[in-house]
Amino acid sequence: MCGRYTLFSHKTDTEARRLWQALMSAETKAPASKGDIAPSEYAPVYIAGDKNGRVPTVMKWGYPNPYRKALIINARSETLLEKETFREDFLNRRCLVPAEGFYEWTPEKKLFVFEGSGPSLIYLAGIYRETGDTREFVILTREPVSLVAEIHNRMPVVIPRDQAEAWLYDTNAALELIRTVPPELVRHCLK
Repeated sequence: MCGRYTLFSHKTDTEARRLWQALMSAETKAPASKGDIAPSEYAPVYIAGDKNGRVPTVMKWGYPNPYRKALIINARSETLLEKETFREDFLNRRCLVPAEGFYEWTPEKKLFVFEGSGPSLIYLAGIYRETGDTREFVILTREPVSLVAEIHNRMPVVIPRDQAEAWLYDTNAALELIRTVPPELVRHCLK
């Protein structure tokens, strides 16, 4: 499960700086959060453009849950097409959630951050929908790789950088990407 991630905490990442500048110069309805991003906050995501490429925008993290007060913040990638809540969004509205890393906690409340092995942002796979004037997204999860499995039984689907446009534009490629081994991650214990 991905219940928190981080973005814009290191000012050294070139893409993060460009993304922040693009969001600040655009007319966004809600301000993007900085640092640790939690459910119900507004965060930057990339969506498909009119022809190609990635368009930065800001969306709220979480779908309202019709059965409980808690938000739906994640969707299991293995059952996306079986769930009416997520099927249309996956088929028609995929997004990339840029992140410096994502957090997971052990049952003993030890906090770990998982980041890409390089200096660049990682992309978490997401889907979104529009509800009135608000766009909302959820992060897709999968069975964890061994590095994460030692800490938690789920992890976000991480899209390789060179497959970003394929995720946004090609449904067949997106189906394959949720099943493939994610890019290499590194783990750090924070507390």
